[in-house]
Amino acid sequence: MKLSTRGLELIQSFEGYHTAQPDGSCVAYLCPANVPTIGWGCTEGVKLGMRWTRKQADEAFLRELSKFEAGVQRLVTVDMNQNEFDAMVSLSYNIGLGGKDSRGKTVPGFSTSTVLSKLNKGDRKGAADAFNLWNKGGGRVLPGLVRRRREEAELFLEPLEPVEELMPQAVDASKAPVSTTTKAVAAAASGGVAAKGGEALITAPPAAVTDTVANVDNWSKIGKAATTMADGLWKSPVFAASLFAVAIAVIWGPTLYKRMTS
Repeated sequence: MKLSTRGLELIQSFEGYHTAQPDGSCVAYLCPANVPTIGWGCTEGVKLGMRWTRKQADEAFLRELSKFEAGVQRLVTVDMNQNEFDAMVSLSYNIGLGGKDSRGKTVPGFSTSTVLSKLNKGDRKGAADAFNLWNKGGGRVLPGLVRRRREEAELFLEPLEPVEELMPQAVDASKAPVSTTTKAVAAAASGGVAAKGGEALITAPPAAVTDTVANVDNWSKIGKAATTMADGLWKSPVFAASLFAVAIAVIWGPTLYKRMTS
């Protein structure tokens, strides 16, 4: 598991890039806990008087982050989401992983924290509350640490936002049910007809028609429009009169013509 961009920005916002020089470099300084620090809160092997370029500071920051990412994954024995992981990496980066030193002495840090012990017992609310136990620097409560612990705890408890599907899941065309209309259009597009019970369902439309729902809908609209037009003409008095006149002309026309020319 890796730190997210949000987690990285949270750590950088609190650690800061202190003692920056005009050329972008930085020099070592003593943090509120009197620990030699440089760049983005790096402390490992740092001594007062050291000077780093911005590139050195950024590279050292990423190296130290990887150590805390690995430490959190090793020490946490329950499942954790990205927000929980980011919050704990931020905490451990600030207070250290802790454990045993070279002389076997216990060093306070994330491995000895109530945050870790509560989480590993499944008490996430208790773990979040325990972040605030680490709000002191140099033996006194520091407003900056109080604010950092609060933001880390809030991130720890924040549920992950559900991922929205931007596209529907792919459908296996070979397994999807095929409608009668789709079968008919497919057969017609290839120059044939689809039949059910010996009756043709559709005659072949123009070759440009393809097997799509849009084309089926278009042909349906054309058919409905033609039916509506025919129905309207049939009910029209003018159309009925015209049709009657045509019938009279066809039936009596030849007789009248003979009488007029004889």
